[in-house]
Amino acid sequence: MRKFNICLSGLTGSGKSTLAKRLAQKYNLRRVSGGDILKQLIGGKESLRDPGWWERDTGKAAMEVRKRDHTIDLEVDRRLSMLAEEGGYVLDSWTMAYLLKGDKCVKIFLKADIEVRARRVSRRDGISFEEALEKIRQKDEETYMIYREIYGFRLGEDLTPFHLVLDTSKLGQDDVFEIVTKFVDAWLRRA
Repeated sequence: MRKFNICLSGLTGSGKSTLAKRLAQKYNLRRVSGGDILKQLIGGKESLRDPGWWERDTGKAAMEVRKRDHTIDLEVDRRLSMLAEEGGYVLDSWTMAYLLKGDKCVKIFLKADIEVRARRVSRRDGISFEEALEKIRQKDEETYMIYREIYGFRLGEDLTPFHLVLDTSKLGQDDVFEIVTKFVDAWLRRA
């Protein structure tokens, strides 16, 4: 079988990082996070040790840099596109499903209610629900604006590039993994 990619997209707290790790293990793929590349370019390698980096003041400062200078986001997408050409990756990225054309990957979008996402981030980062909710709303809005300015697409609103859109609001991690792997297995049988 030829090397394939899984492009996994979704907003903060939708469960994509957790799912990406499990999919990479199941399908013997390498996991690459666009968010991690972005964090490393802006905040250095030490930023990778903090899963809640984007929701802290460091993330707020990084967002200001990104709003002024789109070259960082473009560099992340350039690197991810090069990996997609190789094949054999789970690409955890908000943009790749929109940017990759043709049959380069199985494209999956995870969504969840903002309150569910905020509870997940609150638990992950040890912050209040209210703080998580506010930080997610701000990050979503600013990220939407950045990608609209760079590429013109409406992140999270236009779901036409995706082969599977799954609402994880009422699903556990195992449920999400089971549904997605059944879909990917069926996709691969027809590839």
